[in-house]
Amino acid sequence: MSSKTEMLTELLEDLSRASQGNVQASVIISRSQGLPICTHFPPDHDSSVVPEEDVIAGRSTQIESETRKVFKQLKRGPFARMLIEGESGYVIICDAGEESILAVLTTKGANIGYMFFMMARVARRIASIL
Repeated sequence: MSSKTEMLTELLEDLSRASQGNVQASVIISRSQGLPICTHFPPDHDSSVVPEEDVIAGRSTQIESETRKVFKQLKRGPFARMLIEGESGYVIICDAGEESILAVLTTKGANIGYMFFMMARVARRIASIL
């Protein structure tokens, strides 16, 4: 029987492989504490262009929290996910159950539709594990 950490790590590794090298970092974050629960950086990641897990977790939690408020005020229904596009890549944040969120940093070459699909699938599994 695998531990929760091993199962979560495997999910993030699978997501990275499925992206065909476009995931630069993926982090499962505790919604209540804003701290990383589990992180995956590809072996060849460049720390000069990808921040540390604590930075990703903290900023993603801030963004997610404020976005929930905006969604409520604008009556857009419950938050599902968000895509933030930058010059060199994307940040995608989605719900992963009551206790956590999933944040993924990708390159500009990522297939966004496929990432949405895969992240939704992974997020459901995260929720069932946690």
